[in-house]
Amino acid sequence: GHWPSESQEWKDEAVRRWGALVSAGEADDWEAFVLSRLSKPPPPSPMDLLQEYYAHDTWQLLVACALMSRVNSWTHKHNCISGFFEKFPTPSAFIAADMNVVREIMYPLGLFDIRLKTLTELSKKYLSMPAFTLDETENKIWGCGRFVVDSYKIFCRSEGTTLTPDDATLHSFVRWLRCQPSHS
Repeated sequence: GHWPSESQEWKDEAVRRWGALVSAGEADDWEAFVLSRLSKPPPPSPMDLLQEYYAHDTWQLLVACALMSRVNSWTHKHNCISGFFEKFPTPSAFIAADMNVVREIMYPLGLFDIRLKTLTELSKKYLSMPAFTLDETENKIWGCGRFVVDSYKIFCRSEGTTLTPDDATLHSFVRWLRCQPSHS
């Protein structure tokens, strides 16, 4: 394919990727809207992290991190997260969802009300910010703490080699990443 050349084509691309609710917000610059949400994932690692499965889609990566936080079992996390994206592949699909269906999928992870509030805030900001970015200060999203922000920077923004994550697994991934020829 080719990149859109006009504002309406960029808006159409945003709707194609993230659903009809992006058009509820009127971005001044649809190209910036789309490009700020495109992921720049690192190379695949031998660590088989869940983030690597979702790094191709910034919203999905952020949702996966919010869902996996404070859950130990890889299999449990993987099953719930993949089930979530089968039902809600885009932020628009999630916002429009029947909350009983959401509850059924997310309930096994625990902390349902907190996770629901996080995913709702995240999805609304993702659909409405003129240019999407996430950090722990002025671009903070409720419920998205250091683990989510570091995962975003590592797996979507190509900033992994500049970070020293607190999370032991992310720290190991960053050490591995720094040893890769294209990132050293």
